[in-house]
Amino acid sequence: MSGTIKVLPPDVVELIAAGEVVERPASCIKELVENSLDAGATAVTVAIEGGGLDLIRVTDNGSGISPEDMRLVFLPHATSKLGRAEELHTVATLGFRGEAIPSIARVSKMTLTSRKKGSAAGMKAVNEGGQMVSLGESAAAEGTQVTVRDLFYNAPVRRDFMKKPQREAALCAELLQQLILSRPDVAFRLTSDGKQLYASPGDGKLDSAMLSVYGVDTLKALVKVDGAGAGMLVRGLVGIGEQARGNRNHQHFFLNGRAVRSGLLSRAVEEGCRHRVMIGRFPLCAIAITLPYEAVDVNVHPNKWEVRFLREQQVKDALADIITQAVSEAPLESPPPLFDKEPARAQATVTRVEPEQTQAEPAQLSPAPQPAETAKAPRAFVARDVTREEARPQEISPAPVTPFIEEKAEQIHAPQVQMMQRRLQVLGVAFHTYIIAQQGERLLLIDQHALHERLLFDRMMASADTRQPSQTLLLPQVIELDYPDYQAFLAYRKDLVEAGFEAEDFGHRAVRLVSVPVELGEPLAARSFTDALDELRGGNKLDSRSKRERIIMASCKHAVKGGERLPDHALQALADMMMDENTIPSCPHGRPIVLELTKRELERRFKRIQD
Repeated sequence: MSGTIKVLPPDVVELIAAGEVVERPASCIKELVENSLDAGATAVTVAIEGGGLDLIRVTDNGSGISPEDMRLVFLPHATSKLGRAEELHTVATLGFRGEAIPSIARVSKMTLTSRKKGSAAGMKAVNEGGQMVSLGESAAAEGTQVTVRDLFYNAPVRRDFMKKPQREAALCAELLQQLILSRPDVAFRLTSDGKQLYASPGDGKLDSAMLSVYGVDTLKALVKVDGAGAGMLVRGLVGIGEQARGNRNHQHFFLNGRAVRSGLLSRAVEEGCRHRVMIGRFPLCAIAITLPYEAVDVNVHPNKWEVRFLREQQVKDALADIITQAVSEAPLESPPPLFDKEPARAQATVTRVEPEQTQAEPAQLSPAPQPAETAKAPRAFVARDVTREEARPQEISPAPVTPFIEEKAEQIHAPQVQMMQRRLQVLGVAFHTYIIAQQGERLLLIDQHALHERLLFDRMMASADTRQPSQTLLLPQVIELDYPDYQAFLAYRKDLVEAGFEAEDFGHRAVRLVSVPVELGEPLAARSFTDALDELRGGNKLDSRSKRERIIMASCKHAVKGGERLPDHALQALADMMMDENTIPSCPHGRPIVLELTKRELERRFKRIQD
């Protein structure tokens, strides 16, 4: 009886190995460009057709390949970068496994042309499906050019699982973003079907690389990072506030010049930015870290995206501290004020409010930003509209009947504070953040931002299904996108229109935003549009859940902030609206709005009564 275990044929083994390295066109480009960089190239051009499935051509001005090595490059695990096992602990090159060229050649039709610097002639090799077809001298410029045609032509199942050419091209562009930002000293150029997508100057400046990828508006808003700790150097740029994004797609990390993906580094950056980035948002960043080679293991996976740190916690803590220091020195954004500010006082923490002041005349308000005439927004949709009602609390119109609103579990189980139908008497405000109010024998501390955010959220949700889906911007906004977002715009224009976003192609990765969902308004137009593109890129739909997230974002943006000075009548108006509208005692993010302290609890703490 023969056994059931068999040794796989060489061709099957090669196909399996090729699948680990060459997952799609983007991974093929990554391996080829890394070879170019290891060869000392200062200029790399990548051209693709059909999303890279029909053609990939990588041309560099590196050191080139000698005629003696042309045949060897197609053999598995043949490399010039590694010789002994000990060298795996101090890998300084991007490639070292000797798998790229043979793996790509095994599933494509490859032509490799190269001329060593100083050589009179070059060499040309043609390989199809891992078999050498021809090898000989050829005219060639100094450097190397690799042309890959019909990727996965002999692995039809793998080719069938590829995405549409437009999506594959977008994934190739995402990879070039990483490469451009990882090596500002190299001039990169990417074309797709003859159209240039990216071109970087290669002047060695991260600012120039970021400008090539994200454009001038984003670059101007970024914060520089420059520090050291835990035996590493950290340099880069980070985007907080309005530059934060809806997911982590725009977080770029580079370790000793190698583009990597690391949840550890992402958590460190997010921790460092936590006071300057809204909940549910993620800082944009391009962070370059220099570490001793022996302090990191890059031999984790054949694709070389993953790494392991020798001292993970120290790296995380040091990076978080460096980011915290950088963003703490960045100037605070100045959102449009909801109320006129009172003159600053040196050490005021609690302000006394006299009862008669609740009927005082309102302070002068700055003009509110107006939505387009074709889509008039309700008062809660415009940052300052609420204050006009708050100016005279006794004239506040009844709140609309709010339909059932689906809440997250943490909101439903938020601490419940029973609201008796009795007017709150505002006594003052602590730290310009917490309203101090009395109701019978209860003392209430109310978070002014969380309360205002909840009021705006409830009104927007109540109106979202009854108003027209979009409002036209008074002044259309031109937004410069990175190529993956631009490709998502072209591919999902119908979905965007159905969600209330109307935009026009403005050429060269720019779009002209004409209208946005009515619940967002003009202040959040650009950011909400890019968030929608990120959702679509991730394979998500702009459904009711994403609408709810947009409303949460809008309500948080327009609500008064903690530490913002409000007039006395505005504090009383917020408290009155909370009572009149029977507000859910948590903000849309799930944080409590009100804390309660009873008279009995105070007397017990002051030892006036015994338990």
